[in-house]
Amino acid sequence: MTRTSVVCAALLTAVVTVFLWVGAAGAYRKAVDLRDHGAVTTADVLQVQRLGDDSYVRVRFTTADGAVVEADVHDFRVDPEPVEGATMQVRYAPAEPVRHIQDARLGPDFVDVWVRALGGLALLAFGTFVVLGSWGLVGERWP
Repeated sequence: MTRTSVVCAALLTAVVTVFLWVGAAGAYRKAVDLRDHGAVTTADVLQVQRLGDDSYVRVRFTTADGAVVEADVHDFRVDPEPVEGATMQVRYAPAEPVRHIQDARLGPDFVDVWVRALGGLALLAFGTFVVLGSWGLVGERWP
């Protein structure tokens, strides 16, 4: 083990932590936009893609200001599952209707915010522990 490897581990931990916290900030902004400014409307279901965790429903709807929007809804309930050709209620943020959209039956997703933020904190704590614990061993031979 060398000082370079310890420094690289510290930098990698910091970079991944920053990515997690940036993702948490984006998820927070989306959840707040939907909670505070969300508008509910009826959307036409164009397509239902079943891809496990990456499933989504493509919908088309008209915003309150008259813009026609086509967007993918990743936050949707499956009971009852949306059906192609039917309609569903969606909640969207008027500022970003394509990116900030969800099934109106769901509340804003603050769980995602907490998972990302606490995951980044746990990674930073673990990385700090490993780096500080390894720093004293640098230069010594391990069995």
